[in-house]
Amino acid sequence: MANRGSFMKEIVIMGAGAIGRGFLPWMLNLNKYELIFVDTNRKLVSLFNQQKQYRTYRVKSGKLEEKIVAVKKAYCSPDFSIAKLNNVAAVFMNVGPRNCRQAAQCLQGITCPIILCENDPETVNIVQKSLNYKRAYFAIPDVITSNTASPDNLAKDLLAVHTEDGTLFIDQAADGFEGSISFCSKEELDKQWAAKLYLHNTTHCIAAYLGSLVGVKYLHESMEFPEIRKIVTGAMSEMLTALKLRWEIPHSFLDWYADKEIQRFSNKLLYDPISRVAREPLRKLELEGRLIGAAQICLSLGFIPYNILTGIVSAMLFEDPKDSDNHLAFMRETLSPQILSSYILGLRKGEVLDLVMKEQFPKLTLKLESLIHNLRKEKK
Repeated sequence: MANRGSFMKEIVIMGAGAIGRGFLPWMLNLNKYELIFVDTNRKLVSLFNQQKQYRTYRVKSGKLEEKIVAVKKAYCSPDFSIAKLNNVAAVFMNVGPRNCRQAAQCLQGITCPIILCENDPETVNIVQKSLNYKRAYFAIPDVITSNTASPDNLAKDLLAVHTEDGTLFIDQAADGFEGSISFCSKEELDKQWAAKLYLHNTTHCIAAYLGSLVGVKYLHESMEFPEIRKIVTGAMSEMLTALKLRWEIPHSFLDWYADKEIQRFSNKLLYDPISRVAREPLRKLELEGRLIGAAQICLSLGFIPYNILTGIVSAMLFEDPKDSDNHLAFMRETLSPQILSSYILGLRKGEVLDLVMKEQFPKLTLKLESLIHNLRKEKK
């Protein structure tokens, strides 16, 4: 580990969860930068400041590599301002798309790049307008990173997390910092985002919602059920067909990407929690997003994506009292199907997906409930 000194620049990581704590330290040149973490969780911040370091584990070639990451300082979000620092090379935001506008307020007066690892390109515009500052850039972490670790590694370090050996794609217009990063053109970023949104995000959350309904804890446990794996691979096949028909993306790239995703969902070394992947189902069900948007694309191309529709139903059946969208269960039980379709999912009455959902929702719900009942019996 390099000697720490005043010559080293700082990188601020806002959101010390899966990507911020687990993945980014593998991508950044820690011989040149000291890390400062900002998070809303005071217990997490306290542990950072007590320990001054933590462990992140990377899955590579079927084994775990360990990295001990030094922490210069950690702040709770209300206590942080970029004005406290004077040697910052970049700020990475990983706070969730819903929280970007509020989180950005502590960056007033910033003069370095802001990198948004937020699974939503619109967050760039949100942050730029909020700060009246142009140097905010979209990034795509092509990786699965858990927000926890194996019991053995947690016993060594409560802050430990597991991540894959992934790739970080960042808009090539960003500058001023170094690392193992793929700075790429808008065309390449668009290609990677189409694959990430529809081949990764769509099928990833379907695997999580189905696993939640069965009652398993980790994503790889969900994929161990052949019936769930069949639905997930079916959804992947539907999205592959749609992407090949709709976009001029090399088919070899899409096929490779799809195969990679199914393998990574099944990786037992990741300990990827269902609760992390399935959280905020209403965001996953946004009109242009990974579930409703994916189904709309398939329907516009002339075929009904039954596996993706099953994923939509599974998301609507998701229940977690700790989740910020836990009121979805109440709305599902109290609102009529048409109101749920129009005002919650945002579908226009009479449009194709509205009609398909009206016909398929009861059938898919019964089929899914029967499947889940059988899988829960099998799990016992």
